[in-house]
Amino acid sequence: MARLTATIDGQQRIFAIEEGGLRIGRSRENDIVLNDPIVSRHHAFIEVRGRDVIVHDLNSRNGIFVNRLRVKEAPLSDGDILMIGPFELVFEERAAQSVIISDEPYVPVREQVQPTPSDRLPDLKLDAQDILQNFYAVSARLNTILDQRELLETIMDEVLRLVKAERGFLLLARRDGQELVPMVVRTQRPNDDLTISSTIVRRVLREGIALMTADARMDFGAQQSIISHNIRSVLCVPLIGREGIIGLIHLDSTGLERFSLRDRELLTALAYQAALGIERARLAESVRNEERLRQQFSRFLSPDVAKTIAQQIAERGDLPLDAVEQEVTVLFSDVQGFTSMTERLPPLELQALLNEYLSVMTDVIFEHGGTLDKFIGDGIMAVFGAPIFYPDHPRRAVRAALGMLAARQRLMEKIEPHKHFNIRIGINTGRVIAGLVGTRQRLEYTVNGDTVNTASRLEGKAEPNSIYISEITARALGDEFETQDVGELQLKGKQQTVRAYKVLGRR
Repeated sequence: MARLTATIDGQQRIFAIEEGGLRIGRSRENDIVLNDPIVSRHHAFIEVRGRDVIVHDLNSRNGIFVNRLRVKEAPLSDGDILMIGPFELVFEERAAQSVIISDEPYVPVREQVQPTPSDRLPDLKLDAQDILQNFYAVSARLNTILDQRELLETIMDEVLRLVKAERGFLLLARRDGQELVPMVVRTQRPNDDLTISSTIVRRVLREGIALMTADARMDFGAQQSIISHNIRSVLCVPLIGREGIIGLIHLDSTGLERFSLRDRELLTALAYQAALGIERARLAESVRNEERLRQQFSRFLSPDVAKTIAQQIAERGDLPLDAVEQEVTVLFSDVQGFTSMTERLPPLELQALLNEYLSVMTDVIFEHGGTLDKFIGDGIMAVFGAPIFYPDHPRRAVRAALGMLAARQRLMEKIEPHKHFNIRIGINTGRVIAGLVGTRQRLEYTVNGDTVNTASRLEGKAEPNSIYISEITARALGDEFETQDVGELQLKGKQQTVRAYKVLGRR
């Protein structure tokens, strides 16, 4: 069972997510009441769908955000932060909230231990028939599963099939290694307190051993009446991957000597297979996420930059590129007289011409380290200096603009004269708000601010096949380019005039 944790009215509250889900909103009819005017009366719904937990926006006024991205509907993963108005709700997956790793130790009376190496299967006292009967099918089954949630459930299914126990726990270390989280819990007594010994857990993790106790008693303090019913046999083995311990499997049962040496050997062998499967599933998930992010970023970044950012995000496990204020250079270009072209060219020819033009221009922008913000019909908006910052972003933008004019000329030489067209380019440098917007499934990187508006208005004033830049941009160019002072321009939507310069070429 998963849960949401939130601080409401100064108190930390925990909400278990059961099969019926959770309703969230300002109205007192909800399971989680968030009393704030930003929160809608019926804001969101948490749904349990099989093994997944899905959050839905119930057409709220201000939306829901998962890890700072606005979503309409999204699956939740362990550690995700759900933002609703000013409230942060932390999602914890599956059994994490139902298990206590107690500081009151079990007191082992008799124990047997076996080291478990990380680079090979440990030496086991199992005959060949045991191995063939039990592990060929298990290995084949685990090797076909790349979804980590399904894999963990399957591992526990196989564990309890091979080793009979009243309770079973599969715990994984978080990526930072600072916390051990129960991911799968199985118990024949669901109303019992689910407590396991921190003493045993620490020793298994510290020494990397498979530990079996014939009699282990928990100190319940004053609750002497139930001590006799909670004497447990314990079997605990580490999950050891290529880079160390990634978790453990803990089994226990009431009574004495419920586990045999063969049980310990079977569980040790299965844990070795399980650890390899978990690492394989994690790698597959990382590759899938990196490829998805690379494809998303490739729409507005050069392939090399997109790949680099996707790798960084996959390694960090979250999305950087939060909205920040920074200086950039914004470029706008537009096809002059595009409306008249729609009248004289058949739609399919016009679309093919436009696609070729936009493809050529995008290549030039990427060549100079620019970010494709968006296409606006036949127009292009590009940003230089974000998300990858270059100190010479104004010069990069002007170089790209000159390259676009040259690319347009080469394109005109290839096509029929009746398809010829001119373009205009405007460039401005200044402060913007830059960052990702969208959902996990569809992300866009964009910039906003008056700097953007000025660049767009300069493009509208530019002469055919020319580049107009602002005074701020001109001052940042040094002596690399030859420019001509156009004078003060009255731009649409701006009260004050803006001094503009025409780029004539490189010196």
